[in-house]
Amino acid sequence: MSAFAARQKLLGLSAAAVASAAATTPNVDDDDNNGDIIDRNTSAKSFFTRDNFRKALQAQKQEPSDDVDEKPVARPRKRKQGPKDELPAEGREEGRQVKSQFPNLSEPIPTGRRRVIYYSSQRLGQTNIQLKANGRMLLKLLDGERLVILGSYGIKVREGELTIAGAFLSKSDLIHWVHAPLCHALPVIRITSDATIELHPHPGARSLRQLASLNPAFGKLWNESDDVASGQVKKAISTFQIIFTSDDGPKRGGIQELVSPAEWNKQLADVLDSKTKATPVVFLSGPKSSGKSTFGRLMANRLITGSGLSRQPWAPVVVLDLDPGQPEFGPPSVISLNKLSSPNLSPPFCHPALDSTTAQLRAHTVASVTPSLDPDHFVACALDLFHTYKTNPSLNKLPLIINTPGWIQGTGLDILSELIRQTVPTEVIYMSQDGPEETVDGLKAACQDKKIPFVTVPSQQPQGQQLSSSTETTTTSGGGSSRTALHLRTMQTMSYFHLLFSSLTATAPQGHQVQSQSQSQTHPGPTWSPTPLTHLPPWRVRYRGPRPGFLGILCYDHQPAPDLLAEAINGMILALVKIEDRAGAFRDFPDLLVSPQEQHQQSKQSKQSQSVQQFKQSQSQKPELLICKTPRESLPHLPNPQGKTLSPAHSRVLGLVLVRGIDVKRGELQLLTPLPFEVITEKDQDLVLVAGRFDTPSWAYAEDLHRRQWERNNAAARNKAAGHAGQQSLVFGGGAKMEIDDDNGEDGDQSDETESVGADEVEERPEMERVKALHDGTSEAQPWVEMLHGSQGRAAGSKVWRVRRDLGRR
Repeated sequence: MSAFAARQKLLGLSAAAVASAAATTPNVDDDDNNGDIIDRNTSAKSFFTRDNFRKALQAQKQEPSDDVDEKPVARPRKRKQGPKDELPAEGREEGRQVKSQFPNLSEPIPTGRRRVIYYSSQRLGQTNIQLKANGRMLLKLLDGERLVILGSYGIKVREGELTIAGAFLSKSDLIHWVHAPLCHALPVIRITSDATIELHPHPGARSLRQLASLNPAFGKLWNESDDVASGQVKKAISTFQIIFTSDDGPKRGGIQELVSPAEWNKQLADVLDSKTKATPVVFLSGPKSSGKSTFGRLMANRLITGSGLSRQPWAPVVVLDLDPGQPEFGPPSVISLNKLSSPNLSPPFCHPALDSTTAQLRAHTVASVTPSLDPDHFVACALDLFHTYKTNPSLNKLPLIINTPGWIQGTGLDILSELIRQTVPTEVIYMSQDGPEETVDGLKAACQDKKIPFVTVPSQQPQGQQLSSSTETTTTSGGGSSRTALHLRTMQTMSYFHLLFSSLTATAPQGHQVQSQSQSQTHPGPTWSPTPLTHLPPWRVRYRGPRPGFLGILCYDHQPAPDLLAEAINGMILALVKIEDRAGAFRDFPDLLVSPQEQHQQSKQSKQSQSVQQFKQSQSQKPELLICKTPRESLPHLPNPQGKTLSPAHSRVLGLVLVRGIDVKRGELQLLTPLPFEVITEKDQDLVLVAGRFDTPSWAYAEDLHRRQWERNNAAARNKAAGHAGQQSLVFGGGAKMEIDDDNGEDGDQSDETESVGADEVEERPEMERVKALHDGTSEAQPWVEMLHGSQGRAAGSKVWRVRRDLGRR
């Protein structure tokens, strides 16, 4: 073979290789060099001719591709062609808009060397998808098909049956509302019988996403577009997005599905079968991040809805939430007894509180995110909640799910063992098959004393295994967006304080729900206020005078000196506790209660100046408390040198409050709380503010700062895009530069031009100036915190230090 012929043959082989790479990687990212065969800046004409490219492309299509990592899914039945598969006539005109709004629906699923993960079973087309008015979407799906949806939506089953997050949903007029963010595993919709479903936009999605303008922890969680170039405005999008493959998901975060192992499914089926035996009381225990909350949510949904049309549900279900660090229903530090009548299809920060009249039956605070502050008090609170369930005839016939904290060794094991002996559940489930051996043996011993079945099931799937092709970052909470336990607690607390309690009982907007004759309609969920807390007028609660708003301040654990109490609670979170029986609640405080002899003596001395009726009223009054006052502010406080706690049998928590400020001149506390007016102004109720070891609400001080940065970013993008034709609106929530990232970049000191915020960079304005600016409407000029640039506000010779949070990362 001549040199010329060899060169021609070699060029032909190169052309085939290049064509093969081009055909198999049509959508490779610019930063993905694994799929690039030729230089993007080089013209393809210098490598091969058009005929050679066409031949190589045809040869590539005929060869099987083994490079695609496809998720095993059920193969749907072959759809028969016929008039019955056509959509209704009234929607055909709207159905023509599908291709313009979803241009990728009819395109083939990309294949190639890049790792592609399949989430939904097939692409939708105009034959099985139809757009309706008000953003609704009608889908026709076959048995065995599946859908994974990112965002907030409502699902209504018009025909057939499906499962989602352990709940079986069949034909009904009910709309079940779902929040599916990236920081948690996305629920999978599985069709168990040929179904026609209707997806609705969530009415509370906008207010929830607007919290991203106040804290970057709420950003990049939904079906939002990735970061755009500077000056480019983000497009307005729907509240949900169907995820077909990993290419459809966000590029900066992975997607993980909500997976229930076979052992979990067997246990769920066994609990549902116990309906013919006895009322199930299931005790869930296990290490941290083992899936207790997830498994409890699946079990509650299964018990509420049943398992298919052949089995009747238990609904409603009672949940005893005993995890103060990661509560399912309520803010951190609060444990509660809750009654659920509809499936729970949202993560905890999407329902930080329940309606206290119908859903949340009773709650207590341990004034900490862990039971270690006072284990005895934690057990007493838990047993009081269980006693409420056991003694209520309308509750003790309903299933009970007890979710416990992840403290399983040492004192934590003693707490679990004591709760098992006192509650005597019908079954104890340990969410791990890897020990530790000491814990398993201790729980088994507690179960053997009461002859309680003890079952072990595997922990939930390790986080971060199911990720998109563009990232390999390990995540927490089953999602692709990095959130630590502290981030999730912050989101839960912040969501609670921005919650609009009126939305918990308000009627649903018209056009989103249709009332069923046989069942009550599911509530669309709460809504939130996106206004920074520093811009809200606080409650002014009087603590001096004849009618104070509360009895006093009681400190659990640490006892500050009286002259330091004001500084200790100012700007901190306190629990608002209602005293149901003064003598019973303070039974462990003998020094605070006035003895009956002293009270009788005082009444006898004042008898001469009172009428008989007034004397009888004084005899029936509540026991008096010895309340002390701080020397400077005259704050009422209850001395507690031994660190005692209120009796949970005679008290309960109403909610949390944030001390906005202390007005010494007027004798008032300025409090911020989402609690409704009727709860905190009820007549003849004794209220106590409890201080403890709550998380420091640093997020509240920076909300105004984040909001200003968010507004500046959006204003700059709006100004640069003003000259473009067809200007589009901004996506609700989120700023272009607001994000959570564990990796802060390269090592080294930060330059003076870079903006940074830290604990040593907070400039606090005088309290009275902030209050005056707030009421004068000029709070824009008086922020609580300010961002300092470089060495501004620092001593000479000092510099900005950077702290890396990924020191152990490889």
